[in-house]
Amino acid sequence: MFQINYYSYKFYSFLLLILGFFSIFQEVDTENNIFFLTILIFSIFQNNFKYKFKSIYSGLIAIFSIYIQFILSDYTISKEFFLNLLLILLFLKFSELNLKENYYFFNYTAVFLGISSLIYGQDLISSIISFLMIIISIVQLYLLNQQKVISLNIRYILKYLLLSFSIIPIIAIIYFLFPRTEINIKIFETQKNQLGIPEKISLGSFQDISESEEKVFIYNNNSTNKNEELYFRVKVFDVIDKRKDWINLSYQNLLSKFPKSVKLKENYSSNKKSSQIILFAHDKKWLPKLKDYSFTNKQIQNNIYNNTAEYNNKVSKKLSLEIFRKKKEIKYNEDILNFYTVLPNTISPKLINWAKKTFESSEDEKDYLNKILNRFKTENYFYSLSPDPISNDYSKFFFETKTGYCEYYAGVFTLLSRIVNIPSRIVSGYYGGSFNELGKFYTFRQQDAHSWVEVYLDNKWIKYDPTLSIPNENIINTNNLNLSNNRLIETNEDVQENFYQKINLKLYFDYANYVWTNKFISYDGKEREKFINENLLSEKMIYKLFNILILVSLFFFIYKFFEIVLKRKIIFNLFFNKLIKKNKNFNVSMTHQEMFNQLSSNDKKNFEQIFKTYEIVKFSNKDQLSLKKFFNINFVILKYKFFNVF
Repeated sequence: MFQINYYSYKFYSFLLLILGFFSIFQEVDTENNIFFLTILIFSIFQNNFKYKFKSIYSGLIAIFSIYIQFILSDYTISKEFFLNLLLILLFLKFSELNLKENYYFFNYTAVFLGISSLIYGQDLISSIISFLMIIISIVQLYLLNQQKVISLNIRYILKYLLLSFSIIPIIAIIYFLFPRTEINIKIFETQKNQLGIPEKISLGSFQDISESEEKVFIYNNNSTNKNEELYFRVKVFDVIDKRKDWINLSYQNLLSKFPKSVKLKENYSSNKKSSQIILFAHDKKWLPKLKDYSFTNKQIQNNIYNNTAEYNNKVSKKLSLEIFRKKKEIKYNEDILNFYTVLPNTISPKLINWAKKTFESSEDEKDYLNKILNRFKTENYFYSLSPDPISNDYSKFFFETKTGYCEYYAGVFTLLSRIVNIPSRIVSGYYGGSFNELGKFYTFRQQDAHSWVEVYLDNKWIKYDPTLSIPNENIINTNNLNLSNNRLIETNEDVQENFYQKINLKLYFDYANYVWTNKFISYDGKEREKFINENLLSEKMIYKLFNILILVSLFFFIYKFFEIVLKRKIIFNLFFNKLIKKNKNFNVSMTHQEMFNQLSSNDKKNFEQIFKTYEIVKFSNKDQLSLKKFFNINFVILKYKFFNVF
């Protein structure tokens, strides 16, 4: 039989240490993970070796860790910053586990870290790890209070687990009622790259983000839209400068330039069914938006000039957003349409000449644009995430290298459109996503970032995606599978791929993570207020609570009443007086034992329990009485006194 003593707690503490590290592993960037791993190794070293000035070194490491966290947190004091400090405290406290008091502090820190992680939300795996931290910590705190060696067997293990599960109602109360206060204090402004679409587009801007598998958002459209419809717009790049960088203008900037240039008429479609977007934190204001959908959240500002949307604040936590399909009629006047044809004087003459000659030989604007797409399709253009650097030289790409990825093709297509005075702009966002057959939702990652073009024809903006013109055999490498498999007809290979997807365990894990995120993580301050108002503060709930309060108060009153009666032996006096009246041989001077001895055999049988209880109350402690026996004795005596029955 395995024996646990005080010194074996170090193993469970080490387990908590590892769980603490993995609880935030997926929530922080690589730099932070390296930092935490370094502190983890240091704490293990500190715990196992003795040397001079150990406490001084620990203090210096603590100060250094806080400073590093400021840098890695982009000089922002936030809830994530404090959670990271809790983890550092857990690591550093492990190095001092030489006294029982330190074990207490270590486990309290682990419990607080686990509960905090669950409150503020993580993915499914991290939440399970946090829950395990809470259970192990509570079990270890229980063991720390034992005065003797405890044997580990099935009975004890189950006992400890049941004990730790008792905290679940407390966690639930904290989760549903505890406010989610956002803390984001910016100390210094930095240029640290964040998740999402870049602020400007130059050739090569999408290379880094196109290789990332980091999740950006989840989309559940409650229907069966095909991938080719799923173009989520994030930013529209309206202006090209002298360096041939494409720049995104804000809504305020466009409004100041063209205050009365756009007229919008919106009508909700007959389909009232909403779709859902679960957006992961990216510390920016932008939101992914479908062209014909609008958000219902009042904290969202819709840009009518380029049909994009922004949140009022930076998205520093996961958001659950509802969108509805809308019919839109947008009219642009000549001023803003001319704005979308403006070009700098640094455009290559060779590119200009080709555009003008091709346009002159075209039947109309659509025919001209189709000729550009046909050139990409037939003249050995390649899609690659690692093209040769050409420093914004669109002419060199178009005529010589012919290798690039989405912003290469979108950029040159927009240039060629503007050269012949066709209003055009670059739209960047996310395309396709990966579909989960089990949950019927799409997951969009950084690798799904994409750029396409909108041109103004027939009094409306029309989408052109020149990247999809590249033949599949000319796609060298891409992480966005929707670009390499843009086929409308399902082949036998597609059927086989769908079969393997259905038996893939990752499919079920992603679905479980989606359910967890949708039902629990998206529970924010607004949902909390709604939950409290509709459930806890509703008229029906208040009425129930009032009735419960009345019943509890009544039970308490009855209990206290009979306790006083029992304690003062009033109830037994009633009983003995009744006996004296019924038996002529009895008198008030007799002891209860004398009375009992003179009872008939039948009465002895009926009254035995009353006499034993009287002895307990008189000579021992009434606390020895169970609640059931307490009330039973009182009512038995009362029935005998007033109704002469048992």
